Amino acid sequence: MRPLAAAALLVCLGLLVRPAAAQAPSFDLLLRAAVAHDRVAYSAEQLVATWEGQQPHVALAHVQHDPAVGTRLVYRPLSGGQDRQVVWHTADRTLEYDPHTRRGRAYPAYRLQVSPAQQLAWLARNYSVTSAPSHLLGRQTARLRIVPRQPGRPTATVHVDVHTGLILRSERTSADGAARQFSSFVTFTPRPVGWMRSRKVPADLQLRSEPTPRTATLQHLTSVFGQRPPAVQLPDGFSPVTAFLLEDRGTMVRRAYSDGLTTLVVSWRPQAAASPPAGSRVVYRPGGPVWVRSSGLRQLVYWQYAGWAITLVAELSPDVLLAVADRTGIQPAPSTLDFLLEWLRSRLATDSDA
Repeated sequence: MRPLAAAALLVCLGLLVRPAAAQAPSFDLLLRAAVAHDRVAYSAEQLVATWEGQQPHVALAHVQHDPAVGTRLVYRPLSGGQDRQVVWHTADRTLEYDPHTRRGRAYPAYRLQVSPAQQLAWLARNYSVTSAPSHLLGRQTARLRIVPRQPGRPTATVHVDVHTGLILRSERTSADGAARQFSSFVTFTPRPVGWMRSRKVPADLQLRSEPTPRTATLQHLTSVFGQRPPAVQLPDGFSPVTAFLLEDRGTMVRRAYSDGLTTLVVSWRPQAAASPPAGSRVVYRPGGPVWVRSSGLRQLVYWQYAGWAITLVAELSPDVLLAVADRTGIQPAPSTLDFLLEWLRSRLATDSDA
């Protein structure tokens, strides 16, 4: 992945667009921040940490970025037993591989179908921000505190370098405070654009290529699956940032939505080809069972409805995502009679085969 806070960079812009007329210096900084990653080259060491409760997972990332080439990251875990990982981002694809085995995967880049200005408008509508001057790594920065206007969404704090517009530190905290994600440059060196032109992707990599997702209309999905995916009743303030995407060899539909800071991904799969995610726990709602799984800031909910298995993944509280399932509709749990009828059908099928 890119250095953390690429999304927060847009957040900073959107939140201060409205007071910009009264605060020209801040407005100029945010305008530069909107395009900083496409204009500023640098090398850095970045500390990345996530907490779920009291359990930290910490890694040190060596970051090399050049707008003319892309971004190369080498992650070295400082906790746990994971091995190092190298990630290359370019304009059209991302590579991830183990530097020892030289094995990994390659997948195509997908650009969002909305403009930064539109995302900023969503962010300004859904979040508020306070700003204060700060210093980091001996550089002048602006500290932005981003607070949601609605419950159940994360809070973020970012430090934007006044000179380059890059985000040097970012922190997100879940609505209940139980999970956090933190990243901070511990070293930072500006470089001339083009400094990475001599860096080449190793030729001996053994990469598994993942197919490019295919965009689809609802009419196309209906022809593929025989029925269209049910409309999911999202939380207020979320809008689509991708088309419907056919993935996993055409067996699953996925679409991403955003409120300006938080991304929510919805997946639909035919019910007969799906099962609850491993490690999830069942929660019985008035309409039927829903499965929930937590992973740091991210929450996953899964349920079945109208012949489809639906999965939501987002940095939102479980209560917010469970309410989405309630509003959308949930398939009731099978009754005792349903189990008996299914058992009887299976016995009859066995007897007829005999």
